Amino acid sequence: MICAVNFKKGVPGLIICCKTVAQARSAVENTCCMRHFKITITLLFSFASAAGFAQCNFAPPASPHVLNYSFEPVISQDKLRFRVTLEFKSGGSGKTKLILPSEWAGQKDAYKSVTELIVISPGTTLTETSEPAKREVQSPPNSPVRIAYVLVKDWSGPLDTATRFRADLSPEYFHIIGITSLVHPQLDSFQPVEVHFDWSRLPKEWSLATSFATDERCQSFNGSWHDALNALFVGGDYRIYRSSIAGNALIFAIRGKWSFTDDEWMGKVGKIIEFERTFWHDNSFPYFLVTLTPHGGNSGSSGGTALTNAFMEHLSPQASISLNILDQIAHEEFHSWNPYRIGHMPDPQEPVSWFSEGFTRYYETLMLFRAGLLPFPDYVISFNAKLRDYEMNEGRDVSLAGFVRRHIGDKSAFSGLEYRRGAVIAAWLEATIRDESHGRFSLDDLMFFLVRQNAAYSGNHGKPMLVSNKRIFKAAARYIRRASVHKLRKYVEQGGGIQLPVDSLGSCVQSRIEAIGKFDLGFDRGSITSETKNVVGVRQDSEAYKAGLRDGQQLLGWSIYNGDPTKQVKLTIKTAAGRQEITYYPQGEKISVQQFILNAGEYSLKPQVCSAMIQH
Repeated sequence: MICAVNFKKGVPGLIICCKTVAQARSAVENTCCMRHFKITITLLFSFASAAGFAQCNFAPPASPHVLNYSFEPVISQDKLRFRVTLEFKSGGSGKTKLILPSEWAGQKDAYKSVTELIVISPGTTLTETSEPAKREVQSPPNSPVRIAYVLVKDWSGPLDTATRFRADLSPEYFHIIGITSLVHPQLDSFQPVEVHFDWSRLPKEWSLATSFATDERCQSFNGSWHDALNALFVGGDYRIYRSSIAGNALIFAIRGKWSFTDDEWMGKVGKIIEFERTFWHDNSFPYFLVTLTPHGGNSGSSGGTALTNAFMEHLSPQASISLNILDQIAHEEFHSWNPYRIGHMPDPQEPVSWFSEGFTRYYETLMLFRAGLLPFPDYVISFNAKLRDYEMNEGRDVSLAGFVRRHIGDKSAFSGLEYRRGAVIAAWLEATIRDESHGRFSLDDLMFFLVRQNAAYSGNHGKPMLVSNKRIFKAAARYIRRASVHKLRKYVEQGGGIQLPVDSLGSCVQSRIEAIGKFDLGFDRGSITSETKNVVGVRQDSEAYKAGLRDGQQLLGWSIYNGDPTKQVKLTIKTAAGRQEITYYPQGEKISVQQFILNAGEYSLKPQVCSAMIQH
């Protein structure tokens, strides 16, 4: 393989590779590997070269807990790949278990993005195992080990919610997450590590923003291996903006064109981050990164994920900064504390995800309301939607053990139940704490206690405290009566209906029971994700059928608020007569649901009084 360094304005230093010298020379004048590039320097590169870390001059690893990574971009046939070199020190036996990316966030077989995996240190061998995401390395004891591989984009088609966690590499930019991109020796999650990242071979005009620094080509991290692995790395044509909160760096990395301005995005996101730090009385974030990347999904598609010192957001280019998006941002930012500063999650996480995800779901709109980004009437509407989501979707009566058993093996089983149930449990616990403490305490106090408890434990033991149901129940007992603790345990472990106190939202909001049709799409949901998009499974007794939907029609577009029967489904279908729009309310069998009704007249006269109870 012959590689030539391209110094075209705007993308200097990219390496163009061809199979022969003649092809590489042809690339200068023609289109062997990329079109219209003038090559001024020719390089021959070998993985065996010891120059992998020369650019940043990182010292050789002095222990198995020091890792050096070097990244070299290679563009060939209009595709970006990264040549990655890893260096670490072997242990006393010389035998090391090497871990490849595997499963994370619903992604499977992430190891397929790792190609050409080889050892380049002398006297070292690499052996396959029965597991595709694991290898065994044998080297001289206590000696440097160098591993090299090529990281590739292992998927095709538009970037969407199914691929956004995988390595996303293109000639214009890259977006990678450590856990789905980095090969590494097996380490304990809470093992203190020192990790160095050499990005010096990136084109000079490319931006670079990671969980650890912005635009610095030589980066280092000291902390837990869990945090090192859960890092975010983006670069290329991202626009970088630097701001701060109370003197701490807040970095925005944005690419693509949007229906809103960069300033609008940064203003709203920054306000949410600043408020949540104020809420937690915690600004100990010297550096934080927020990325915004477009994907090819429909206009309602979005996805946010909290990572080390960062959260990443993916939106469709047509998206607006809607309440749903603000909820998502508030949710991911809240994860900086729940669970990350409350403790470490068990493996698997399902037994406590009702708390880590469900309580965060409850707080997301509460944070927006308290930050002044959501009026109180809209907060009441969102609160009611959470009650409906739980009561009217599948899994309400499924036990925690049943959910864990099914969900671990199949992530689509009872999808979202931990969010729905946990949010309603949080609302019940909030009202119960306020009632039984006569207003002296709230759910906030329980959350603050769990953070303080973990901080004290970490200081004494050098690792975070486990997040467990037993720990949460015991902490809740500080604020509610024994009978209420038993009720809390029942809701968590058995599920079922959860009745909230009638004064959960204050004196201006009344509780009542309403008969609402359960969410019923009326046709097979798999029609949406099928290759043909042909409608199947339309039931004659459904609202979809009454609106004109039939088996065999082809879906051209759709807008569906999953789980909310009060929002219209809008479908665009292709029929023999041409393009047709179908709308209907996805309601089936009616059930009784608790809802809260705001007295609009009373609220108009004294809005501050009406919302005072949940302001603090």
